Amino acid sequence: MKIQYHIALLILIISCGQGPKKEKEPEIEIQGAVEIIETVVDSLPARVHLDFDEVIANIQTKKLPHIEATNFDSFIDEDDYDEVDAKALKLDLIYPEFNSESYNYRAIKSYTIPVNTNFHSIVITLLKGEHEMETILINYDADGEIIAYKVVAYDEIAEGMSRTVSRISENKVTVNRIFWGNTKEVEKTEYEILYDGTIEKLQARRLDQKLANFSLVDEILKDLQLDWIQTNTKLIATKTYPENPEETILVIPEIVDEGNHYFDLNSHIVIADNRSGKITQKYFESNKTNEWVSDAIELDGIQIDSTSYQISEDKTAFGVKVSHFGHSRVNPYSNKTLSLFAKSGDSLVKILSNYTLENYGGEWDGDCDGEFIDENKVLALSTKKTNGHFDILVNTKITNTKSFEDKNDECQTETTVNFNNSLLKFDGQNYTKTKANTISYAEFNRKKLQQIDIDNFSVDNAYQWGEFKFITGNDELTASKSKLAYAKKDWGDRLLMLDASNNLVFKSKGVGDLYLFEPHFYKSEASDKVIIICQMAFEYPFGGEVFILENKTLKPIGTLDIEPYDENLDTYLTDVVEISELEGSIVFSLKSEEVVLKPGSEDEVKTNKNAIYVYQNNEMTLKTN
Repeated sequence: MKIQYHIALLILIISCGQGPKKEKEPEIEIQGAVEIIETVVDSLPARVHLDFDEVIANIQTKKLPHIEATNFDSFIDEDDYDEVDAKALKLDLIYPEFNSESYNYRAIKSYTIPVNTNFHSIVITLLKGEHEMETILINYDADGEIIAYKVVAYDEIAEGMSRTVSRISENKVTVNRIFWGNTKEVEKTEYEILYDGTIEKLQARRLDQKLANFSLVDEILKDLQLDWIQTNTKLIATKTYPENPEETILVIPEIVDEGNHYFDLNSHIVIADNRSGKITQKYFESNKTNEWVSDAIELDGIQIDSTSYQISEDKTAFGVKVSHFGHSRVNPYSNKTLSLFAKSGDSLVKILSNYTLENYGGEWDGDCDGEFIDENKVLALSTKKTNGHFDILVNTKITNTKSFEDKNDECQTETTVNFNNSLLKFDGQNYTKTKANTISYAEFNRKKLQQIDIDNFSVDNAYQWGEFKFITGNDELTASKSKLAYAKKDWGDRLLMLDASNNLVFKSKGVGDLYLFEPHFYKSEASDKVIIICQMAFEYPFGGEVFILENKTLKPIGTLDIEPYDENLDTYLTDVVEISELEGSIVFSLKSEEVVLKPGSEDEVKTNKNAIYVYQNNEMTLKTN
C-alpha cells in the first residue's frame, strides 16, 4: 500500500506540472518523474487476484444520492487510494488497452453504491496515462458479468479545458460535461438505471444555451460554494428585481436527497448585482422546514412573483411561489404557496411562509360520481397598518363541484361559488392570518319611475332611492355643443342624481352612445353606503361604471373593465358580481368560470381562478392570482 501511495503521489506531482486548468493549483515542474514511476511499478510484486464475490465483500459502500466529482485534486493522502482488482472487475472489457504498458492505465479507487438489489453497482476511478482521470459506473450481475456502464466523472490536465461530474441516485444518473472555452459550457445528460441494470439515456440539453441568466447563475453558484450538479436546474428561477433593474432575484434549489420519484431541496434565495455578479442579500432554509419536498405529490414548479408588495412606505417585498401536483386520477390534487421576502441589510428575511394561494382536491369514482373543491386567493395591500406594516387583504374564491348520474344515467354537474375575505397582519416578524370583519353588499330592488322629463336629456332608466332620483340616458346636445363634448370626450350616456326638488346634484361624465347604460344598486345593513354599477353594452356587454352614494353625496370610483365569458352573451357583469368591504377597501369579485378582460378592446379571455377589482386610496385596481 505504501508503494502505491508513493506512485500516486508522483503521478499527482506530474499532473500538477502539465499546465494549469482554471481553478486548479499553480504549475509545478518535476523532471524525471515518469522514469521514477516506471521503475517503482516494475519493482512491484505480483498481486494476488480476488474473485468477484471477494471484491464485493471488501469494497466500501457510499450512500445515495452521491455526487461524483473525482479529479486529480482528490488524491492527496495515502488513504485516497484503493487497491483495485482490475482483473476481477473485468476492466479490460471496457478498456481493451487496459493491460497494455504503452497506455499506462491504473485503477486507483473503487466503491459500491446501493442502486438496486438485482445487480451490483461499482464506481471505479482510473488514471489514463499521465494527463487523464476517468471515473466509471459499472453494473454487474450476480456472477460478476458486466451489464452496462457509464462514465460519471472525468478530469484532464494537459489543456485544462474540460471536466465531467455526476449525481447518482437510486434510479438515475445526471451527468454534467463542462467545457471551458471562450465561455463556459455545461451539457447536462440524464440517464435512467433500469431494474435489470441497463442504463438508458433520457434527455440532454445545454444549460448555457437553455437556462436564463446562465452566466449570472454560474457566478452565484461559485459564491454559494455549489456546483451545477448539486442543483435541480429545472427549478432554478431568476427575475429582475422589480424595485431595481440593476439587480436580479435568483432561486437556487439545492438537492439534499433524491431517489425514485422523490427529492428534497434546500432553499437559496438571493439578490445579486447584475454587473459584478456578487450576492448583495441572501436567505437560506433547510429542507427540514421549507416544505420543498417532492414525492407522491410532485413539486413541479418554482416561480418568482412579478408583483412588488409595498409592505410599508419605505419597504417592499417580493414573492416566491411553489407548486405541487398530485398524479392520482381518482384523487386529483394541486397546490400553490406563496412566501414573501424583504431586504434586511445583507440578508433577506422571510415575512410570509408557505401561504396557500391555490388548493384543489377531491375524490371521484373515475367515471362520474365525485366531489371537488377549488380555492383560489388574491392578495392586496390594505391602507391600514399593524406593527409598521400594511395589512394584506385576502379574497378567496371557493368553487364546489359535484358530479352525479341522473335518473337517465347521464352525468350531471352542479357548481356553487362562494367568496370569503380574511386578513394577514404583521406580528413583528411574520404575516399571520387574522379574522376579518367583512361587509357584504347585495343588489336590491328600487322603485322605477315613469314619465320623467328632463330638458335636453333622453331618459332611459329612472329610479327612486330615498329622497334622490337616479336617471340614466343621453344628452341631446346641439351640433355646436356636440363638437365641444367630443373634444372633451364627454358625451353620450351618463348618470344623473336629482334631489327631492328635482334639482340636479350630480352628473357623471359621458361614456359615448351605448345600447345599454343601466344602473344596478347594492347595499348592506352594516353600512350606509350604496354602490351603483351602471352596466354598459353595445350588442355585447363590456363592463360597468361604478359610483358610491355616501352622506348624500354621489361620486364615481372607477370602471370594472371585465365581463364573464359567455358565448351567447346572455350573462352580464351585474349578473355575477359580488361586492364586499373590509378595512375600508371595496372588493368586486366575479362568480364566473371564465372572464373577459378589457372587453370591447383587447377581449382577453382567461380562466377565472380569481380576478377581482379592489377600490382603495381613491383608485380601482385589477388583481389576479
